[in-house]
Amino acid sequence: MKKILFIESNRDGTVGGSYYSLLYLMQGLNKSKYELHILFCQENMLIPEFKKVTPHVYVNNFGPSQSIPLKTAGDRIKWPYRFLDKILLKQFKLNRIINEIKPDLVHLNNGYACMHEWMLAGYLRGIKVVGHDRGTEFPCNLQTKYFVRYLDAIICVSDSFKNNVMKQQLKPKRIRRVYDGIKVDAFDTIESLANDKINKEFKIEYGRPTVGIVGNIMRWKGQLVVVKAIKEVKKIFPDIKCLIIGKVALRSEDYKEEIDKYIKDNDLDKNIIFTGFRTDIPKILSILNVLLHASTDPEPFGLVVVEGMAMGKPVIATNLGGPAEIVTQNETGLLVTANDPNAMADAIVYCLSNKERAHEMGERGRKRFLEMFTSKKMVEETEKVYEEIFQEVP
Repeated sequence: MKKILFIESNRDGTVGGSYYSLLYLMQGLNKSKYELHILFCQENMLIPEFKKVTPHVYVNNFGPSQSIPLKTAGDRIKWPYRFLDKILLKQFKLNRIINEIKPDLVHLNNGYACMHEWMLAGYLRGIKVVGHDRGTEFPCNLQTKYFVRYLDAIICVSDSFKNNVMKQQLKPKRIRRVYDGIKVDAFDTIESLANDKINKEFKIEYGRPTVGIVGNIMRWKGQLVVVKAIKEVKKIFPDIKCLIIGKVALRSEDYKEEIDKYIKDNDLDKNIIFTGFRTDIPKILSILNVLLHASTDPEPFGLVVVEGMAMGKPVIATNLGGPAEIVTQNETGLLVTANDPNAMADAIVYCLSNKERAHEMGERGRKRFLEMFTSKKMVEETEKVYEEIFQEVP
Protein backbone atom coordinates (compact mmCIF):
# COMPACT_ATOMS: atom_id res chain seq x y z
CA MET A 1 0.00 0.00 0.00
CA LYS A 2 1.36 3.40 -1.02
CA LYS A 3 1.13 6.37 1.33
CA ILE A 4 0.00 9.61 -0.31
CA LEU A 5 0.33 12.92 1.53
CA PHE A 6 -1.95 15.64 0.15
CA ILE A 7 -1.09 19.23 1.04
CA GLU A 8 -3.58 22.10 0.87
CA SER A 9 -1.65 25.34 1.46
CA ASN A 10 -4.49 27.90 1.22
CA ARG A 11 -4.49 30.46 4.03
CA ASP A 12 -6.94 33.15 2.92
CA GLY A 13 -9.81 31.97 5.12
CA THR A 14 -12.01 30.72 2.26
CA VAL A 15 -13.08 27.23 1.24
CA GLY A 16 -13.38 26.94 -2.52
CA GLY A 17 -13.32 24.49 -5.37
CA SER A 18 -9.81 23.20 -4.65
CA TYR A 19 -10.95 21.92 -1.25
CA TYR A 20 -14.03 20.21 -2.63
CA SER A 21 -12.19 18.70 -5.60
CA LEU A 22 -9.58 17.30 -3.24
CA LEU A 23 -12.28 15.91 -0.94
CA TYR A 24 -14.05 14.17 -3.85
CA LEU A 25 -10.71 12.77 -5.04
CA MET A 26 -9.81 11.36 -1.63
CA GLN A 27 -13.31 9.93 -1.17
CA GLY A 28 -13.02 8.01 -4.43
CA LEU A 29 -9.43 6.74 -4.33
CA ASN A 30 -8.93 3.01 -3.84
CA LYS A 31 -8.29 2.61 -0.10
CA SER A 32 -6.88 -0.89 -0.61
CA LYS A 33 -4.08 0.59 -2.73
CA TYR A 34 -3.48 3.94 -1.06
CA GLU A 35 -3.17 5.10 2.54
CA LEU A 36 -4.30 8.73 2.50
CA HIS A 37 -2.91 11.57 4.61
CA ILE A 38 -3.93 15.24 4.36
CA LEU A 39 -2.09 18.30 5.69
CA PHE A 40 -3.80 21.71 5.95
CA CYS A 41 -2.14 24.99 6.85
CA GLN A 42 -5.22 26.27 8.69
CA GLU A 43 -8.40 24.99 10.26
CA ASN A 44 -11.39 24.91 7.92
CA MET A 45 -15.02 23.81 7.94
CA LEU A 46 -14.41 20.77 5.72
CA ILE A 47 -11.97 19.05 8.08
CA PRO A 48 -14.76 16.88 9.61
CA GLU A 49 -15.57 15.61 6.09
CA PHE A 50 -11.92 14.77 5.44
CA LYS A 51 -11.78 12.91 8.75
CA LYS A 52 -14.57 10.66 7.48
CA VAL A 53 -12.23 9.68 4.63
CA THR A 54 -9.04 9.18 6.64
CA PRO A 55 -7.95 9.44 10.27
CA HIS A 56 -4.67 10.95 9.09
CA VAL A 57 -5.62 14.64 9.06
CA TYR A 58 -3.08 17.25 10.17
CA VAL A 59 -3.10 21.04 10.59
CA ASN A 60 0.39 22.52 10.50
CA ASN A 61 1.07 25.99 9.17
CA PHE A 62 4.59 25.23 8.00
CA GLY A 63 4.69 28.57 6.15
CA PRO A 64 4.34 27.45 2.52
CA SER A 65 6.54 29.38 0.12
CA GLN A 66 5.29 31.48 -2.79
CA SER A 67 7.31 32.09 -5.93
CA ILE A 68 7.30 35.89 -6.14
CA PRO A 69 8.13 37.56 -9.48
CA LEU A 70 11.27 39.69 -9.26
CA LYS A 71 9.71 42.88 -10.62
CA THR A 72 11.54 45.49 -8.52
CA ALA A 73 15.02 46.04 -7.14
CA GLY A 74 13.59 45.34 -3.69
CA ASP A 75 12.28 41.95 -4.84
CA ARG A 76 15.71 41.03 -6.19
CA ILE A 77 17.45 42.13 -2.99
CA LYS A 78 15.06 40.10 -0.81
CA TRP A 79 15.15 36.99 -3.01
CA PRO A 80 18.31 35.34 -1.50
CA TYR A 81 16.92 35.74 2.03
CA ARG A 82 13.53 34.33 1.01
CA PHE A 83 15.17 31.42 -0.78
CA LEU A 84 17.33 30.60 2.24
CA ASP A 85 14.48 30.97 4.73
CA LYS A 86 11.57 29.47 2.77
CA ILE A 87 13.30 26.75 0.74
CA LEU A 88 16.61 25.66 2.24
CA LEU A 89 16.14 26.12 5.99
CA LYS A 90 12.57 24.86 5.70
CA GLN A 91 13.99 21.39 4.96
CA PHE A 92 14.54 20.78 8.67
CA LYS A 93 10.84 21.34 9.39
CA LEU A 94 9.72 19.26 6.42
CA ASN A 95 12.01 16.42 7.43
CA ARG A 96 10.16 16.13 10.73
CA ILE A 97 6.83 15.87 8.88
CA ILE A 98 8.26 13.36 6.38
CA ASN A 99 9.80 11.22 9.13
CA GLU A 100 6.45 11.07 10.93
CA ILE A 101 4.31 10.19 7.89
CA LYS A 102 6.84 8.50 5.56
CA PRO A 103 4.92 9.26 2.34
CA ASP A 104 5.65 7.52 -0.95
CA LEU A 105 4.10 10.43 -2.86
CA VAL A 106 3.35 14.05 -1.99
CA HIS A 107 0.42 15.61 -3.86
CA LEU A 108 0.59 19.43 -3.81
CA ASN A 109 -2.97 20.68 -4.25
CA ASN A 110 -2.15 24.30 -5.14
CA GLY A 111 -0.09 24.21 -8.31
CA TYR A 112 3.60 24.37 -9.12
CA ALA A 113 4.51 28.02 -8.40
CA CYS A 114 4.41 27.46 -4.64
CA MET A 115 5.76 24.97 -2.09
CA HIS A 116 9.07 24.57 -3.88
CA GLU A 117 10.47 23.45 -0.54
CA TRP A 118 8.41 20.26 -0.91
CA MET A 119 9.71 19.69 -4.43
CA LEU A 120 13.26 19.94 -3.12
CA ALA A 121 12.45 17.71 -0.14
CA GLY A 122 11.01 15.08 -2.47
CA TYR A 123 14.14 15.14 -4.62
CA LEU A 124 16.46 14.89 -1.61
CA ARG A 125 14.46 12.10 0.07
CA GLY A 126 13.54 10.11 -3.05
CA ILE A 127 9.80 10.83 -2.67
CA LYS A 128 7.53 11.25 -5.68
CA VAL A 129 5.90 14.70 -5.94
CA VAL A 130 2.87 15.80 -7.99
CA GLY A 131 1.80 19.41 -8.50
CA HIS A 132 -1.95 19.83 -9.13
CA ASP A 133 -2.32 22.95 -11.26
CA ARG A 134 -5.56 24.58 -10.21
CA GLY A 135 -4.68 28.05 -11.45
CA THR A 136 -0.96 28.80 -11.57
CA GLU A 137 -0.36 32.35 -12.74
CA PHE A 138 1.07 32.70 -16.23
CA PRO A 139 3.93 33.22 -16.91
CA CYS A 140 5.91 31.74 -14.05
CA ASN A 141 9.32 32.98 -12.92
CA LEU A 142 12.77 31.42 -13.18
CA GLN A 143 12.61 29.85 -9.72
CA THR A 144 9.45 27.98 -10.67
CA LYS A 145 10.95 26.86 -13.98
CA TYR A 146 13.88 25.40 -12.06
CA PHE A 147 11.93 23.54 -9.38
CA VAL A 148 9.31 22.12 -11.75
CA ARG A 149 12.03 19.75 -12.98
CA TYR A 150 11.73 17.92 -9.64
CA LEU A 151 8.04 17.13 -10.20
CA ASP A 152 7.03 13.64 -11.27
CA ALA A 153 3.87 15.11 -12.79
CA ILE A 154 1.86 18.27 -13.22
CA ILE A 155 -1.87 17.52 -13.28
CA CYS A 156 -3.75 20.38 -14.98
CA VAL A 157 -7.49 20.83 -14.48
CA SER A 158 -8.03 22.14 -18.02
CA ASP A 159 -6.39 22.12 -21.43
CA SER A 160 -6.11 25.89 -21.13
CA PHE A 161 -3.75 25.60 -18.19
CA LYS A 162 -1.99 22.57 -19.65
CA ASN A 163 -1.21 24.76 -22.65
CA ASN A 164 0.32 27.33 -20.27
CA VAL A 165 2.73 24.65 -19.07
CA MET A 166 3.61 23.69 -22.62
CA LYS A 167 4.07 27.30 -23.79
CA GLN A 168 6.64 27.92 -21.07
CA GLN A 169 8.50 24.73 -22.00
CA LEU A 170 8.43 23.58 -18.38
CA LYS A 171 10.01 20.20 -17.84
CA PRO A 172 8.32 18.03 -15.22
CA LYS A 173 8.56 14.30 -15.92
CA ARG A 174 4.99 14.28 -17.25
CA ILE A 175 2.07 16.64 -17.88
CA ARG A 176 -1.49 15.36 -17.73
CA ARG A 177 -4.91 16.99 -18.00
CA VAL A 178 -7.51 15.66 -15.58
CA TYR A 179 -10.81 17.51 -15.40
CA ASP A 180 -12.25 18.03 -11.93
CA GLY A 181 -15.48 16.21 -11.20
CA ILE A 182 -18.35 16.13 -8.72
CA LYS A 183 -20.47 13.40 -7.20
CA VAL A 184 -23.57 12.51 -9.18
CA ASP A 185 -25.78 11.59 -6.23
CA ALA A 186 -25.47 15.03 -4.60
CA PHE A 187 -27.40 16.48 -7.55
CA ASP A 188 -29.98 13.73 -7.94
CA THR A 189 -31.92 14.02 -4.70
CA ILE A 190 -33.22 17.61 -4.66
CA GLU A 191 -36.92 17.60 -3.80
CA SER A 192 -39.55 20.25 -4.43
CA LEU A 193 -39.78 20.83 -0.67
CA ALA A 194 -36.15 21.94 -0.73
CA ASN A 195 -37.00 24.43 -3.47
CA ASP A 196 -39.87 25.82 -1.40
CA LYS A 197 -37.61 26.19 1.63
CA ILE A 198 -34.98 28.15 -0.30
CA ASN A 199 -37.62 30.34 -1.95
CA LYS A 200 -39.14 31.15 1.42
CA GLU A 201 -35.76 31.85 3.01
CA PHE A 202 -34.94 34.49 0.39
CA LYS A 203 -38.54 35.66 -0.11
CA ILE A 204 -38.55 34.75 -3.80
CA GLU A 205 -42.04 34.19 -5.20
CA TYR A 206 -42.56 31.08 -7.29
CA GLY A 207 -42.12 31.80 -11.00
CA ARG A 208 -40.06 34.95 -10.53
CA PRO A 209 -37.00 35.00 -12.89
CA THR A 210 -34.00 34.06 -10.78
CA VAL A 211 -30.31 33.83 -11.63
CA GLY A 212 -27.25 33.39 -9.47
CA ILE A 213 -23.47 33.38 -9.27
CA VAL A 214 -21.52 31.12 -6.89
CA GLY A 215 -18.00 31.81 -5.65
CA ASN A 216 -15.92 33.62 -3.06
CA ILE A 217 -16.43 37.35 -3.46
CA MET A 218 -13.26 38.79 -4.97
CA ARG A 219 -12.64 41.10 -7.88
CA TRP A 220 -11.54 38.57 -10.49
CA LYS A 221 -14.63 36.46 -9.86
CA GLY A 222 -16.72 39.19 -11.48
CA GLN A 223 -19.63 39.72 -9.07
CA LEU A 224 -19.69 43.44 -9.94
CA VAL A 225 -19.98 42.58 -13.63
CA VAL A 226 -23.06 40.51 -12.80
CA VAL A 227 -24.60 43.30 -10.74
CA LYS A 228 -24.08 45.74 -13.62
CA ALA A 229 -25.67 43.21 -15.97
CA ILE A 230 -28.70 42.89 -13.69
CA LYS A 231 -29.20 46.66 -13.94
CA GLU A 232 -29.76 46.18 -17.70
CA VAL A 233 -31.82 42.98 -17.34
CA LYS A 234 -34.12 44.80 -14.91
CA LYS A 235 -35.29 47.05 -17.76
CA ILE A 236 -36.94 44.01 -19.37
CA PHE A 237 -37.54 41.83 -16.30
CA PRO A 238 -38.26 44.31 -13.47
CA ASP A 239 -38.78 41.54 -10.93
CA ILE A 240 -35.47 39.76 -11.65
CA LYS A 241 -33.74 38.26 -8.63
CA CYS A 242 -30.00 37.55 -8.53
CA LEU A 243 -28.37 35.52 -5.76
CA ILE A 244 -24.71 36.21 -5.03
CA ILE A 245 -23.58 33.11 -3.19
CA GLY A 246 -20.25 33.11 -1.40
CA LYS A 247 -18.05 34.52 1.32
CA VAL A 248 -16.08 37.76 1.06
CA ALA A 249 -12.47 36.68 0.60
CA LEU A 250 -9.65 38.06 2.72
CA ARG A 251 -8.55 41.51 1.51
CA SER A 252 -11.66 41.81 -0.71
CA GLU A 253 -13.67 43.95 1.69
CA ASP A 254 -13.18 47.07 -0.47
CA TYR A 255 -14.53 45.19 -3.48
CA LYS A 256 -17.65 44.19 -1.53
CA GLU A 257 -18.15 47.83 -0.53
CA GLU A 258 -17.86 48.85 -4.19
CA ILE A 259 -20.56 46.32 -5.11
CA ASP A 260 -22.80 47.53 -2.26
CA LYS A 261 -22.45 51.14 -3.39
CA TYR A 262 -23.33 50.26 -6.99
CA ILE A 263 -26.43 48.37 -5.82
CA LYS A 264 -27.56 51.30 -3.69
CA ASP A 265 -26.83 53.94 -6.34
CA ASN A 266 -28.77 52.01 -8.99
CA ASP A 267 -31.78 50.98 -6.91
CA LEU A 268 -31.00 47.26 -7.09
CA ASP A 269 -31.52 46.49 -3.40
CA LYS A 270 -34.66 44.45 -4.08
CA ASN A 271 -33.06 42.54 -6.96
CA ILE A 272 -29.71 41.46 -5.50
CA ILE A 273 -29.50 39.00 -2.61
CA PHE A 274 -26.25 38.13 -0.84
CA THR A 275 -26.54 34.67 0.70
CA GLY A 276 -23.10 34.44 2.29
CA PHE A 277 -21.25 31.13 2.35
CA ARG A 278 -23.53 28.12 1.84
CA THR A 279 -23.08 24.38 2.12
CA ASP A 280 -26.36 23.58 0.33
CA ILE A 281 -25.32 24.67 -3.16
CA PRO A 282 -27.38 22.01 -5.01
CA LYS A 283 -30.55 23.20 -3.27
CA ILE A 284 -29.84 26.83 -4.13
CA LEU A 285 -29.03 25.96 -7.74
CA SER A 286 -32.35 24.16 -7.99
CA ILE A 287 -34.32 27.43 -7.80
CA LEU A 288 -32.27 29.24 -10.47
CA ASN A 289 -33.37 29.67 -14.05
CA VAL A 290 -29.78 30.32 -15.13
CA LEU A 291 -26.37 29.90 -13.49
CA LEU A 292 -23.87 32.70 -14.10
CA HIS A 293 -20.07 32.54 -14.09
CA ALA A 294 -18.33 35.86 -14.60
CA SER A 295 -14.58 35.52 -13.95
CA THR A 296 -12.61 38.36 -15.52
CA ASP A 297 -9.35 36.35 -15.57
CA PRO A 298 -9.00 32.82 -16.97
CA GLU A 299 -10.69 30.40 -14.58
CA PRO A 300 -8.54 27.28 -14.14
CA PHE A 301 -11.59 25.01 -14.22
CA GLY A 302 -14.86 26.29 -12.75
CA LEU A 303 -16.37 23.57 -10.57
CA VAL A 304 -19.60 25.48 -10.08
CA VAL A 305 -20.16 25.47 -13.86
CA VAL A 306 -20.23 21.68 -13.69
CA GLU A 307 -22.54 21.85 -10.67
CA GLY A 308 -24.97 23.97 -12.67
CA MET A 309 -24.88 21.47 -15.53
CA ALA A 310 -25.41 18.62 -13.07
CA MET A 311 -28.61 20.37 -11.96
CA GLY A 312 -29.73 20.67 -15.58
CA LYS A 313 -29.37 24.45 -15.64
CA PRO A 314 -28.26 26.50 -18.64
CA VAL A 315 -24.95 28.20 -17.88
CA ILE A 316 -23.73 31.63 -18.93
CA ALA A 317 -19.96 31.87 -18.51
CA THR A 318 -17.09 34.03 -19.68
CA ASN A 319 -15.11 32.65 -22.60
CA LEU A 320 -11.88 32.16 -20.65
CA GLY A 321 -10.01 29.17 -19.27
CA GLY A 322 -11.82 26.07 -18.07
CA PRO A 323 -15.44 27.23 -18.56
CA ALA A 324 -14.77 27.66 -22.30
CA GLU A 325 -13.98 23.91 -22.38
CA ILE A 326 -16.83 22.86 -20.11
CA VAL A 327 -19.64 24.81 -21.77
CA THR A 328 -20.50 24.00 -25.38
CA GLN A 329 -21.60 27.25 -26.99
CA ASN A 330 -25.32 27.38 -27.84
CA GLU A 331 -25.74 23.73 -26.77
CA THR A 332 -25.22 23.60 -23.00
CA GLY A 333 -25.07 27.32 -22.39
CA LEU A 334 -23.73 30.63 -23.62
CA LEU A 335 -20.16 31.95 -23.55
CA VAL A 336 -19.73 35.72 -23.36
CA THR A 337 -16.87 38.20 -23.40
CA ALA A 338 -15.22 38.67 -20.02
CA ASN A 339 -15.80 41.89 -18.07
CA ASP A 340 -18.68 42.89 -20.36
CA PRO A 341 -21.91 43.56 -18.41
CA ASN A 342 -23.90 44.21 -21.59
CA ALA A 343 -22.93 40.85 -23.11
CA MET A 344 -23.83 39.14 -19.84
CA ALA A 345 -27.16 41.00 -19.73
CA ASP A 346 -28.02 40.05 -23.32
CA ALA A 347 -27.33 36.38 -22.57
CA ILE A 348 -29.48 36.46 -19.43
CA VAL A 349 -32.36 38.10 -21.28
CA TYR A 350 -32.09 35.51 -24.06
CA CYS A 351 -32.32 32.58 -21.62
CA LEU A 352 -35.20 34.11 -19.65
CA SER A 353 -37.08 34.98 -22.84
CA ASN A 354 -36.59 31.57 -24.47
CA LYS A 355 -37.51 29.14 -21.72
CA GLU A 356 -37.82 26.08 -23.93
CA ARG A 357 -34.42 26.72 -25.50
CA ALA A 358 -32.88 27.30 -22.07
CA HIS A 359 -34.41 24.05 -20.84
CA GLU A 360 -32.87 22.16 -23.78
CA MET A 361 -29.44 23.63 -23.00
CA GLY A 362 -29.82 22.51 -19.39
CA GLU A 363 -30.70 18.96 -20.44
CA ARG A 364 -27.71 18.77 -22.77
CA GLY A 365 -25.51 20.15 -20.00
CA ARG A 366 -26.65 17.40 -17.65
CA LYS A 367 -25.76 14.78 -20.27
CA ARG A 368 -22.32 16.33 -20.86
CA PHE A 369 -21.68 16.38 -17.11
CA LEU A 370 -22.42 12.66 -16.83
CA GLU A 371 -20.09 11.90 -19.73
CA MET A 372 -17.11 14.03 -18.74
CA PHE A 373 -17.18 15.67 -15.31
CA THR A 374 -18.09 13.14 -12.63
CA SER A 375 -15.87 12.54 -9.60
CA LYS A 376 -15.63 8.87 -10.64
CA LYS A 377 -13.97 9.83 -13.92
CA MET A 378 -11.67 12.30 -12.13
CA VAL A 379 -10.55 9.60 -9.69
CA GLU A 380 -9.93 7.06 -12.44
CA GLU A 381 -7.78 9.51 -14.43
CA THR A 382 -5.81 10.55 -11.34
CA GLU A 383 -5.14 6.95 -10.34
CA LYS A 384 -3.72 6.36 -13.83
CA VAL A 385 -1.20 9.14 -13.18
CA TYR A 386 -0.27 7.66 -9.80
CA GLU A 387 0.22 4.18 -11.24
CA GLU A 388 2.30 5.54 -14.10
CA ILE A 389 4.56 7.25 -11.55
CA PHE A 390 4.87 4.25 -9.24
CA GLN A 391 5.60 1.86 -12.12
CA GLU A 392 8.38 4.07 -13.43
CA VAL A 393 11.69 2.23 -13.69
CA PRO A 394 14.33 4.00 -11.51
